[in-house]
Amino acid sequence: MRTDILDFHEFYASPLGVTARLAVVSRLAEVWGDGKGLEIAGFGYADPYLEIFSAASRRFTLAPGGQGIIRWPADGANAACLAAEQEWPLPDACLDRLLIVHGLEEAPAPHRLMREVWRVLKDSGRVIIVASHRRGLWSVIDTTPFAAGRPYLKRRLDVLLREAMFRPRYWDTALFFPPFRSKLLLKAARTWERAGARVWPALGGVLMVEAEKDMLAPVGLVRPAGARVRRPTIAAPQPARRNLARNRYS
Repeated sequence: MRTDILDFHEFYASPLGVTARLAVVSRLAEVWGDGKGLEIAGFGYADPYLEIFSAASRRFTLAPGGQGIIRWPADGANAACLAAEQEWPLPDACLDRLLIVHGLEEAPAPHRLMREVWRVLKDSGRVIIVASHRRGLWSVIDTTPFAAGRPYLKRRLDVLLREAMFRPRYWDTALFFPPFRSKLLLKAARTWERAGARVWPALGGVLMVEAEKDMLAPVGLVRPAGARVRRPTIAAPQPARRNLARNRYS
């Protein structure tokens, strides 16, 4: 069950949601800048974050059907549409960048979702995933959309990406301030973010990873390093038994 679109809209219109967005977009801008000349899409509820890529040649957002959708952007032509979880209405290798926010944690089949991401990205394409962090407060306190679905550890997210033929390039964390609506706390949020990035980087509320397509990854069954390989036991051949009983009528 996906979080309803109205819950996302209400959260990001609140002071807490505005502050959370600012903490994340500052890191996105460090990686992709203003997106000049790029074709960028978002999946999940990436609408508030795509706004920073104002110089992109094209930008639009895909929302999973179970979530619902709101017109985006507020001014100009609509660039938001509904899509099936693993069947997006896009041709192969059509995007330079893809941003996933609130899209992975509630996905019914994360591996299939990432294979669809691989399909629509160009060979030089990159994806940024913003996912709720299991070790952060934001995944524990259920007053925000970041507590919905399955939170991730860095190790688990890394395995998911590599199994889907992606190579992580850059890791980061954000949302170190607690998810409370106190005005005093929100005013100090920027200080919390700076201190958290230096002192306790492993305790951020969200994980952020940029990954690129791994064009050299082997196709087929890939086992993690050190995994035990089990082979079926084959029984030793047994000699055929002869019927030694004599015919009593012979």
